[in-house]
Order: sequence, then C-alpha cells, then structure tokens
Amino acid sequence: MELLNSFKRAALTVFALTMSILSYAQTGKISGKISDQKTGETLIGVTVKISGTTKGTSTDIEGRYVIAGLSAGKHAIEVSYVGYATKNVVDVEVKDNASTNLDILLSESNSQKLNDVVITGSASKESVNTLYANQKSSISISSGISAELIKRSPDRNTSEVLKRVSGASIQDNKFVIVRGLSDRYNSAMLNNSMLPNTEVDKRAFSFDILPSNLIDAIVINKTASADIPADFSGGVVQVTTKDFPVNTFFNVSLGTSYNTQSAFKDFLSSPKSGNEIFGFYNKDRDIPTGFPSSKDYRALPNGASETFTLSKLFKNNWGYSSAKSTIGPNFQVNYGSSKIFDDKSKFGAVLSLTYRYDERLKTSDQKAYVGQALGDVYHDDMYNFNTNIGALANFAYSWGNNKISLKNLYNRVLENQFTYRVGIDDAGGEFIRTGDYLLQRSLMSNQLTGEHLLSTDSKIKIDWNLNYANTDRKEPGYKRMDYSKDGIASVQSGSAVAGLAGNFSSVLNENAYGGAANLTIPVKWFRDNNKIKAGYFGQYRKRDFSARVIGFIRNGNFDTSLLTLPQDQIFSPENIRANGFVLNEITNGSDQYQANSLLNAGYVMFDGYLTEKLRLGIGARVESYKLSLTSEDNGKPVNIDSTATNLLPSANLIYNLSDKANIRLSGSQTIGRAEFRELAPFPFYDFNKNVNVRGNAGLKQSKTTNIDLGYAIYPSSGETFSISTFYKYFDSPIEQTLQLGTSGRSLSYANSASATVYGAELEIRKSLKFIDNSLKNFTFNANGSYIKSKVQVSRLVNAQGSRPLQGQSPYLINAGLSYASAVENSTGVTVLYNRVGPRIWAIGNVEDPDIYEYSRNILDLQVSQKFAKSKGEIKVNYSDIFNNKAYFYQKVKGSDPNAGFDKKTDNINIADRFGSTISLTLSYKFK
Repeated sequence: MELLNSFKRAALTVFALTMSILSYAQTGKISGKISDQKTGETLIGVTVKISGTTKGTSTDIEGRYVIAGLSAGKHAIEVSYVGYATKNVVDVEVKDNASTNLDILLSESNSQKLNDVVITGSASKESVNTLYANQKSSISISSGISAELIKRSPDRNTSEVLKRVSGASIQDNKFVIVRGLSDRYNSAMLNNSMLPNTEVDKRAFSFDILPSNLIDAIVINKTASADIPADFSGGVVQVTTKDFPVNTFFNVSLGTSYNTQSAFKDFLSSPKSGNEIFGFYNKDRDIPTGFPSSKDYRALPNGASETFTLSKLFKNNWGYSSAKSTIGPNFQVNYGSSKIFDDKSKFGAVLSLTYRYDERLKTSDQKAYVGQALGDVYHDDMYNFNTNIGALANFAYSWGNNKISLKNLYNRVLENQFTYRVGIDDAGGEFIRTGDYLLQRSLMSNQLTGEHLLSTDSKIKIDWNLNYANTDRKEPGYKRMDYSKDGIASVQSGSAVAGLAGNFSSVLNENAYGGAANLTIPVKWFRDNNKIKAGYFGQYRKRDFSARVIGFIRNGNFDTSLLTLPQDQIFSPENIRANGFVLNEITNGSDQYQANSLLNAGYVMFDGYLTEKLRLGIGARVESYKLSLTSEDNGKPVNIDSTATNLLPSANLIYNLSDKANIRLSGSQTIGRAEFRELAPFPFYDFNKNVNVRGNAGLKQSKTTNIDLGYAIYPSSGETFSISTFYKYFDSPIEQTLQLGTSGRSLSYANSASATVYGAELEIRKSLKFIDNSLKNFTFNANGSYIKSKVQVSRLVNAQGSRPLQGQSPYLINAGLSYASAVENSTGVTVLYNRVGPRIWAIGNVEDPDIYEYSRNILDLQVSQKFAKSKGEIKVNYSDIFNNKAYFYQKVKGSDPNAGFDKKTDNINIADRFGSTISLTLSYKFK
C-alpha cells in the first residue's frame, strides 16, 4: 500500500510540474511544419520570419517552427531555404491569446534563377491539404484521414473512422478489413510501434478502444516498402496520436446517445457490484481464493464431503433481474501546450482522458444448420453494458536538431452481456437459455522515441524507438443455463457440460517488448537529395493463457424437485449436498497454453529520383521469426518450436506527370504468420454465434506476391482523384473453416493451397466550387473498391471448383457530402454512406456450404453548430439510419454456390439487428 501511495504522490508531482511549466505557454503566435512539396519530407533549418521584420525562427528536427509574441491582425510570412524557392504567405491572421497553424510546402529550385523567384500564396488552416500532400509524396500507395476530417465525421472511435478510409471496412464493429481482405491479413501500428492483439480468438486489434479525438491522423499503407514490417497482405494501419502541441489547447466535451432499440427498455442483467460503470467487475464472479487447483480438485473422491464444502465457496450469482436501461454519458477532456525556453529548446505535453458508458440491446434470430439438417431455432435478446476508459499522456522535448518523446496510452474496457435465448431444439422441445458473459480487457502502451540530426552538413539522420505493451484480458464467471418449456433445468449427471450450468473463467496476459532504429543517409546518386535508409526492428512477445471449466452436476440419489427451482435459487448453498448438486471440473490440458515469439528484422533501401520526374524506392527486408508454443491436445503434449527466415524484396516506382499528377508501380513480397490462438488447440464455445472455435497446431505461414499500379491527380488543395489496380498471389493462405464430422458447429483454421486476388480502387475528393462559387463550402468525397478472388477447391465442396477467399469482400463503397465554413459560429453538415460486399465468414466442407456475411447499408448524418465565437460546439449525430439487419447465410446444397443472397431460399443462420443511434455532444474550447 505504501508503494502505491508513493507512486500516486510521484505521479501527482510530475503532473503538477508539467502543468506549471506549460502554464507559461506563449500566445499570439504562428506555428506549423515546413515540408518538401515533392518528397513530402519535413525540412530542418528552414528560415521562417515575419516579412519586413527581423522576428523569425528556424525549423527544428521535425520541420516545425513557432513565431511567438505577435500582435493581433494579419501578417505575411517569408520562408527561405537553400536550394528552394522563397515563399511568401500573406493574410495570416493572428488573434489575441491564440495560435494560428500554418503548414507550408516548399518547391525545390531547378535552376539558379529560381532562387530569385518568390512564390506567393494565401494562408490556409486546412489539415486535409497536408494529408493529401503526404499521400502524393509517399513512396507507397496509401490512403488516409486527417484529424480535421475525423472531427467532421460522426465517429466516436477509431474503428468507425476507418470505415471512411479508401479501401477499408470494419468487421464486427471493431476489426479492420483492407482491400476486402480479412483482419488477419492486416497489421496495425501505433506511433510506429506494432500494436498487440486484443482478441483471444483472432489475429486482430480492436480499434473501437481508441477514441477518435486522440487521433492526429490515420494512414493505411497498401503496398510494402522495406522500412515497414512485412506481416501483411492487405495493409498496414498506422495510427498517430497527438504529439508535440504547437498550439495550446484545453477542451472538454460531454455527450450522450439514444439507441432506438435500446434506450429506456427493460434490460436483463446478472447481479452487479456497482463498480462496472468505472470499468471494474464484481469480484464475486471470480473463482474463490480457497478453491483448489484443477489437479487437486479432480483428485478428490466422488461424493467426498469436501467437494460440497468447496462447491459452496462459489457465490450464488446465477440469477438475473430486470431494470430500465439508461442513456450513458460520453466525456472527454484534452489539454496540450508547449514552453519555448531562451535557448530555443522546447517542452510540450498532450494529456487526455476519455470515458464512455453505454447500454445496448442487440437482437438476433438464429437457425443452427448442420449440413442441410436444421438444429436449434431460437431468438436472442443480448443486453450489453459497456464501459470504456482511456487516457493518453504524451511528452516531448526538443533542443537543436534533437527530439525525444515519451508517449503513453492506457485503455480499459468492460463488456458485460446477458443473453436471453428462447427457441426450439432439433427434437422439437422448447427451451429457454441464458448466457452471462463478461470481458474486462486493458491495454497499456509506452513508447520512448528519439530523432537526431547527426550533422547539419551531411544531414545524416537517425531515429529510434523503444516500446512496451501489455494486454490483460479476463473472462470471469461465464455462465450458461438451460431450462425446458416446463421450467425443468438441464443439469447433467456424471460429467459437467459447459453449456448446461457451466462456469467458465479465463485469463490472458501478454507482454510485448520492442525496439527499432533507422538511419537515413543523403546521397547524390543520380540526383541531389536522394537517400539510403537502413534499419533494425525487433519485437519479443510472451503470452500466458489459462482457462478453467467447472460446472454443476447432479449427485447421488438426486432430488429431482431441485430442477424446478428458478435460476436465482437452484444453486443456493442448501441445494449443494449429497442428494443435490456438486461442482465437477472438466478443464482439459488444451484449456491453457504458453507462447512466445521473437522477431528480428533488418532492411536497406534506396529512395530517390533517377530523373527529374522518375522516383524509385527499392530495397529488401530480412525477417527472422522464432515461435514457441506449449499446450496439450487430448492428453498428448503439443510443442511447437519453429523458426522462419524470409528475404522480402520491394520496389516502388513513381513517375510525376506534373506537379499535380503521378503514376505508381509497386511490387513486393509479404508474409502472413499464424497467430498464437490460431495454433493453440484450445476450444472455446462462442455462445452468441453458437459455434466452437479451435486452433490448428499444423498451420504454416503464408506468402504473398503483390503488384500494384496506380494513377493519382491532386487538382488543388484538399482535392484528389486516384485510381489503382492490384494483383495478389497467396501461397498457403490461412482461412477460418467449418469442421466436418463434429457434434455441433465447430470452426478452426487451415492453409489452402493458393489463392489469387485482383481488383481496382477509385477515390475522389472534390470541392463543389467548380459548379458555382456559392458551393465552395461543400465537399464531396467517395471511394470504392471492386475485388475478385479465387481459391481452387474440390468440386465435392463447391460445384464450381472455386470460391472467394475467406473474409474477402467483392466490393467496398464509401461516400460523403459535407458542408463546412470558416466563418465564426458556423454550421456544419456531413452525410456519410458505407456498404461492404458479402464475404465468406467461414469456409464449408462436403456437408456444410460456405457461410457468408451479407452487406448492410449504413447511412450516418451529423449536424454541428459552433457558438461563443466558435469556442463552443454542439453536435447531433444520427448513425446507422437504415438499421439494416446483418445476415449470415448459406446457399442451399446443390444450388449455385456463387449466386447472390436470396432471403426466401437461402439458409439464414443469423439475422442481427442493432438499432439506430442518435447522439448529442457539447464541447467547449477554453484555449
């Protein structure tokens, strides 16, 4: 306790010191970033001054500048740098006690005469311009969304934001899909560090835990270059949180939401402690401290008196009650500022705290097909109670040509779902089943990064990164119960059954340690300002997972009258006796696994212009991956110990047709590694989808050959038109499969022999000013993808002899129209549409056709109004207006397996409905 108190005192001291330093942040300033218009790279040592005065500064290691102590009014900025045309920016407005952000792009000199040319332009505060400039100059084909666009969308978390990015979609409201490829073929990075998996059953990061207001920008790299990790085939999602604040800000937002299907309805739930709204579950769900280990409990003789004593240690929390649902609050507070010292060094910080509580009802109609035979048919009401708490603390210090940053992120999510299921089993018997599930997960990420210009003459630059991440995931007291129509409880004799009075608990903890270093050396090969890059990337991951499955059974000369007791009384202590109930342990060796992996990677690449218009990025990356996993399968030990080393080349060609248009050609090889859970033989029953999920220790890595060709034009600031085509060949792709010959429906993972994917993408962002100047504040944006994939399979499984790749969508559509004005107290309106084509959720076998997830039309509307000199803003969002059902379906055996969805004839497995949501948010900027 003393240690905890000491930690709290130290944390408060650091916080108070930080706030004290930042309280002196200067006002009345202009700040921003200077970049090379051609390459997109930030420029170090650029002179930036107020025209006609001596007041000015030079850019730092990040290309940033700050000119402070300015009077209110309009100023002109003069930007000059050796080898570049001088640029004047006029009408830069500065307000009292405020900071104006101004990012500037410089053009490289082509001749001595150009040094005498002064380029003049007007100020713009639109962050979209910089984003598209970076896309234009990026060596790889990428798509992104800026902080400005995030603010205009109705999205509350990063998963919702990602739906707006070209070629991206979201599955299960949290897992990213790029170019239609399933989540396992995409990777995620936070501030250039790999993000850990948040899911126990898949290789994926749950993006819904990152509130959108913490995000500075999101970029999805769709083609490989040697300097990014190669474990992807769809894309690498790079999330950047807010960093060095050049502008002081302090803002608060408070909101709530109303779901048409959930708000003020009768909600069923298990007993709660009251701490769930703060992200802490009721500890009565845990296995009691005095309960013995699995081995020791199993060693006790059947019917021993000690087993009854131990069984009574568990709290009788099987009951449930009803209460009216509420509309929960959403709260966020953000603060950031910086202090410039006399020696021009700077210290800055960004602090953020986010809280969200939500109660949602999801309804689901399900039919459990096994082959063509119809099993259970039922309706689910799923009552969800969700808490999300997030905190961000970023600190940065720069001096001369150096910068060091400490970036910290913490997120805690509590999901409590109570499912009430009513249906008919395959024998015609009516039943009522309940599922009481709770998940508490936390993610902590710490990163120490540095950037250093080693010499102003040679311009050699080094950057490095040390990082640590911890994922902690608990599923305590997952209970399932079954009653017949007549109120008779289904409790077995002899051995417990997880789905009948079973109590499942699991704990997963994963630590990831990483480091990276990159060296950039300017060279004068072919032309000036080209560069060689070389670097190292390493990551060590260690995961421990364990689960216990314990369930009540009938004991001895059982008193059958106990089976008619209601759920809150049936397992009361007085009913745990010699002729009543007793706990039975059915934990298997496969219910635990330990795994670790070590990735060592190095690369070297050249990036530069071969001619005035032709740019080449070429290199190779070597990745060595060692994986170890231990578990058990049906009493036999499972020991995986493998090492794979891959040489992965990549090449990117860019030909600039003009200053505003280019053509790109890319080729690369990437890989797809089996995740710990996909290898572990651990079986888990997914109550919601009525399936068992089990790993496959025989999986091997996949390899992908990628070819991309693209054309893009950037007609004016913030506008773009691009089209690209791509082709991918997969060797041994990993897919989720339906298992043949199992009792009930089971999913696992398997390598297919090969697959091909090809497609095209189109993206457009255009101001409607070209129609009429009165429409200058309207912007239309749309992106779409058309994708075909093919996996060869036996005609016994699919009559066509082929099918799409599992998880791959044939098309993606995003479109939006927004109105935004720069005037004070302006009104904003945004309409967004999203649709994802049907994709295979699980591939079938000779008895079970493939299961598809059908498309949904999602339409969102946001209306915002600023007030109090634009310091305050109120937003009203109407999300998922159409409220389409989410269908999972199979084609009838013998019909065309590739035909479109037919609600009348197809076997619909699952039909979910989520409701539409209306949310209200009030925010205010104090600075």
